[in-house]
Amino acid sequence: MTPDPLAAWYAAIRAGDAAALAAAVTPDIRIRYRGRPGLLPWTGEWSGVPACLDFFTRVAAHLEVLEVTPLRRIEGDGAMMILLAGRWRARRTGQEVSAEVVNLFTLRGGRIAAYEVFHDTAALWEALKGETLEDAGTG
Repeated sequence: MTPDPLAAWYAAIRAGDAAALAAAVTPDIRIRYRGRPGLLPWTGEWSGVPACLDFFTRVAAHLEVLEVTPLRRIEGDGAMMILLAGRWRARRTGQEVSAEVVNLFTLRGGRIAAYEVFHDTAALWEALKGETLEDAGTG
């Protein structure tokens, strides 16, 4: 049976194991965390293994992962979509965020070549800043 590249990816992230994470990705890994660049310390695009490791270092410096539960996995044509429910805690403020998140992966040669995240960036911003955004209103 072929090892699941996502199992290795998530295990490396949970363990904070940079060597295992680097082994799970292609040398030209591309990460794209959706959201306005600069809104969060990790939004934007990251290319290559050193940038990938920097990305996860930044996330870990600001967020503690409390819980991540896969809800749905869709596979096809060298790609996987994972819908997950999770809870995170902002290290500075102690505020928690609960959200459903979509992770998109592109696989190549049994490793992860691309990782794209669609998260509730407004809720993360609020937790990191300890502030609440005003509703835009309906009119």
